[in-house]
Amino acid sequence: MGSVMSGAPERKVALITGASSGIGRAFSEEYARRGIDIVIVARKEPPLRELAERLESAHAVEVTVLSDDLADPETPDRLFQALAKQGKLVTHLVNNAGFGVPGFLCEVDWLRHRACLEVMTAAPVRLCHLFAPAMKKQKSGTIINVSSLSALLPPHAGGTLYYPVKSFLYQFSLALRAEMRSEGVHVTALCPGFTETNFQNAAGGTVESVAVPKWLWSNSKDVAKEAIHAVEANKAVCIPGFFNRSIATAFKLMPGSIGRWIVRG
Repeated sequence: MGSVMSGAPERKVALITGASSGIGRAFSEEYARRGIDIVIVARKEPPLRELAERLESAHAVEVTVLSDDLADPETPDRLFQALAKQGKLVTHLVNNAGFGVPGFLCEVDWLRHRACLEVMTAAPVRLCHLFAPAMKKQKSGTIINVSSLSALLPPHAGGTLYYPVKSFLYQFSLALRAEMRSEGVHVTALCPGFTETNFQNAAGGTVESVAVPKWLWSNSKDVAKEAIHAVEANKAVCIPGFFNRSIATAFKLMPGSIGRWIVRG
């Protein structure tokens, strides 16, 4: 598929997946606060409608609600076509949708695993594949792929898919950034760690579910702000919070066998 439109867009538009809560909701609020029109995507429509009404009232921006399930391989194309029909040119893309799959690989239904892979690998890549060409043509645009601190840590039993999936998204972001470097498009891998969201309720087996003191956790609004600042500055990776950056550095420097022993424990 080609780009949506030609010519300079009249207004900037940010597309955020997984926007009904947590970091995705925070991204929506931050972009709206900046006067940027929003396209919010998630499975559940009621929270999206509530968010849209509040943002339109508070910030005088246009908010488009697209309720769909990214576990369906056809969803990215439906989103693209819907926005093309409305004449909207996405200038900021945030691939945030995701969920954890608690339990061991062979003990979880395959359809759950497949949904995880679709939402957190295939969908982000396809959305970049669909919307990046127009950004390249305009020589402008930003893409934030929400990976995780776990992408930089050794995997462990019970996190069989989550760690590799987030590592893939991290590496994909770095590769896409290299590809887009001369095209005026900024790509950043966001690697949040301990963040206050609803994700932890369903994130068994991930680094986010580790019990740590509350004061070490980041606020989702702070994470979104830091990520937007990072992509505007064309930074390859954004790890919000000093504690999370320290963890990433420590595991990078220590021998892999020790890192795996720590995570296993």
